[in-house]
Amino acid sequence: MVGGLILELDEFRSDLLASAASRAEAHATGTREAFVGETLERLRDAGELPDAEECSERVDGQRNRRLEIDAFAFDEADESLNLFIAVLDGSEGNVPAITLTDAREQGFNRLLGIFEQARDGWLTANIEESRPLWALAKQIQSSPKPLALRLHVVTDRPISERLREIPPAETREEIPITFQIWDVTRLKRIQEAQNARDDLFVDLSGLPDGGLPMLRASVGDSDYDAYLAVIPGETLADIYIRHGSRLLEGNVRTFLGRRGNVNKGIANTLAKEAGHFFAYNNGIAATASAVTTTEGSGRMTLITGITDLQIVNGAQTTASLAALRRDKKLPEGEVFVPMKLSVVAPEIAIDLVPRISRFANSQNSVRASDFFANHEFHRRIEQISRRILAPAIGGSQVQTHWYYERARGQHLNDQAGMTPAKRDQFLRMNPRNQVITKTDLAKIESCFDLLPDVACKGAEKSFVAFADRVTEAWKDERKRSLYTDDWFRAAAARTILFRAAEAVVLKAPWYAPGTRSQVVAYTMARLAVLGAELSEGGRLDYLKVWAAQGVDSVMTEQIYVIAEHMMGVLATPPKEGQHVGEWAKQQACRSRALQTDVPIIRGFETFLIAGADAKADDREYRDQQRVTDGLAALTEVMELGAVYWEGVRAFGRSAKILSPKDDATLGVACAMPRRMPNDKEAVRLIGVRDKCTDVGFETEHEVDKAAS
Repeated sequence: MVGGLILELDEFRSDLLASAASRAEAHATGTREAFVGETLERLRDAGELPDAEECSERVDGQRNRRLEIDAFAFDEADESLNLFIAVLDGSEGNVPAITLTDAREQGFNRLLGIFEQARDGWLTANIEESRPLWALAKQIQSSPKPLALRLHVVTDRPISERLREIPPAETREEIPITFQIWDVTRLKRIQEAQNARDDLFVDLSGLPDGGLPMLRASVGDSDYDAYLAVIPGETLADIYIRHGSRLLEGNVRTFLGRRGNVNKGIANTLAKEAGHFFAYNNGIAATASAVTTTEGSGRMTLITGITDLQIVNGAQTTASLAALRRDKKLPEGEVFVPMKLSVVAPEIAIDLVPRISRFANSQNSVRASDFFANHEFHRRIEQISRRILAPAIGGSQVQTHWYYERARGQHLNDQAGMTPAKRDQFLRMNPRNQVITKTDLAKIESCFDLLPDVACKGAEKSFVAFADRVTEAWKDERKRSLYTDDWFRAAAARTILFRAAEAVVLKAPWYAPGTRSQVVAYTMARLAVLGAELSEGGRLDYLKVWAAQGVDSVMTEQIYVIAEHMMGVLATPPKEGQHVGEWAKQQACRSRALQTDVPIIRGFETFLIAGADAKADDREYRDQQRVTDGLAALTEVMELGAVYWEGVRAFGRSAKILSPKDDATLGVACAMPRRMPNDKEAVRLIGVRDKCTDVGFETEHEVDKAAS
């Protein structure tokens, strides 16, 4: 359950299909493609899957074998290959359950055929090079064996009650295969219990003693349980091979993906001194939502199962052991890993698990932006999006919101407890096709920030890059104050332009299937450059697009001609045979594209703001936001009260992180109501509080100490 909302299965399925239909309309795609995009995005945001690339292809393969695929993902975190296929019913009312036979015949067998006929070279030899499947097949054929092949079926049908678990298998090359069915029942459960994945269960009952021996740690009167254990290296490796990056807490997954997997120090230790691995290695820290235990010989407590295991520290150790076991280089029975396990109830996991991860990784170069999900930026944009009404268009008398979804499922959860009439009213005011997710925002802003190569690296990586930029900008008051109501209006306008470009590209006669996302990203970046060039340092007039809530024939034609030229750049990489998707991720591609001359459509100049006017607008935005920030900060400071600020001051002094100015300003807050801070001091106080929170300030504990 999230936000108090529980839907019946048929209601959830109807909402899922409606969201997919809205996505199809907004992005100008087919129903099946939109369903795949919607479900994979939900699963990615829930931490279940890596960022996937759509590749909808059907072909008769060798010996007329039916081959089919809808999306794929090379998971850098666990070196696995994920292939996805949809089994979509799409009809209203009751639908038949999906059986294992259905999943195999309509899903897994077709995906496995894709993999096998890519590995043996049949696909690259027998289909056109222009097809997206050819590029994927070439990459599969030329890459080393993946650590695991993960085959996924996504469906709007419920799963058969008789289908409990699908045993793993192996390819002809002895690559482990895992099978997952993401049916509508499972998708609903994930939506309603985002803080715990009860279907991720690690069974340890097969260990020699019937479980993993453990020592329960004393943590006092706490809201979690803690255990210490020593886990065999091959057991940890097998768990990772089976479950992959689903085991990694989201921030850790991002970090591991940046660094790569096999640690040379670990490999050398295992090759030369495997028996000393326990002494040399720091081990792993992990969390779970529940454990099952039993009593072993000598009254020893054994863990027989772990629900929702997440590794928050030691991910590289785990990934390295898995890679070495795959290559048969992990000494059997000689490697043991220290393990600290914190069992956290689902209702507090959303706050506690990221904090455990953050402090567990404090010695590593994990960036502050890796913990961007709860940044003040999101709260500000969310608040603005709920206030600002878009102009009514097309004779309608209803003004609507562009709804910023800071967390997955917010738009649905806001409908909790509504009557059908109230829900209809909510959807008229907050239509599904005007929802902007945080990953949508990050990708689109990356394009207009002239980083189309970053946008082409996928939602997760563009979100990390966007987080870096916003986190850095937020430190500067002048830059922070630009995130105003008009910034949000402009961001919504950029979304309108982006979606218009998607529709334009899809209908173009020169469009090559499977390249739309790259062409659109580069088109938007080149459009932004063109606006700056023609306005002498100014920019596009995004508020004009906002006022129209769409694009006219001039802008549509301008987008078309730019897109055609960007297609030309993307289709001619310097390395012969290089796939558009890989070429688009390179800075060299960005440089060539943004310097490519493009035609200028008559009338386009009406969409420009001159440089001097743009600077004047920015000054006005900053002044307005400073006033808003100051008043909001002053209200918050006063509501928290003097005792609270005494706690902040005591913590900051003990942690030695306060500047003389910080300490003096805290002195004013501690003297309330005898002395009152002004708006500038209030903004500083909020900043000091956030700085203390970053290094471990806990409100209730520190305030209690200050009060005593």
